[in-house]
Amino acid sequence: MEAYFDNSATTRVYDSVADIMVKVMKEDYGNAAAKHMKGVEAERYIREAREEIAKSLKVKEKEIIFTSGGTESNNLALVGTALANRRAGNHLITTAVEHPSIYNTMGWLEEQGFRITYLPVDAAGHISLEELEHAVCDDTILVSVMYVNNEIGAVEPVEEISRVIRAKKPDVLFHVDAIQAYGKYQIRPKRQGIDLLSVSGTRSTVPRAWAFSTWTRR
Repeated sequence: MEAYFDNSATTRVYDSVADIMVKVMKEDYGNAAAKHMKGVEAERYIREAREEIAKSLKVKEKEIIFTSGGTESNNLALVGTALANRRAGNHLITTAVEHPSIYNTMGWLEEQGFRITYLPVDAAGHISLEELEHAVCDDTILVSVMYVNNEIGAVEPVEEISRVIRAKKPDVLFHVDAIQAYGKYQIRPKRQGIDLLSVSGTRSTVPRAWAFSTWTRR
């Protein structure tokens, strides 16, 4: 007997999802950017997926960017934000218990001259809001915190984190790696004060191979 306990990371898709994927690969396989009928048929799947995801997060469809996976979504959010806002400051904040796709990217940004603050966590895996407030400074341009930890399941208080950031420095961007949270928690980026959100497909009609970041605007 085999017992599988890693569903939070990778879950078997519904049969209906597998059927759609087979149909796309064998029948509706056109280039979604092309103007011929095969391309139009392929683009319809992307449009419908974008609509469904936007509804689930209560965001605009144009705010969704599809990527190849959660790692690329995190990389895009961190590197894109840091390089685009470098003139405003060179300080980034994250936690000491992030996924390697965040931790390693922060390491690369540190090599590029950015200053990184890694917030410690308590015995339950939560950061201190007081330490976060103390860490935010005039040079801070981005804070990145994981919603649900992929190892111990600790849930960070993202709304409270956002309020602390806004109170200290309103123009700091807040990124949340919600790859372990999407589909399990109700996520409303605008209401929760999240500027950039990285998620990936779970048990839904969206194939797991599709991941995306949503870029919300205040």
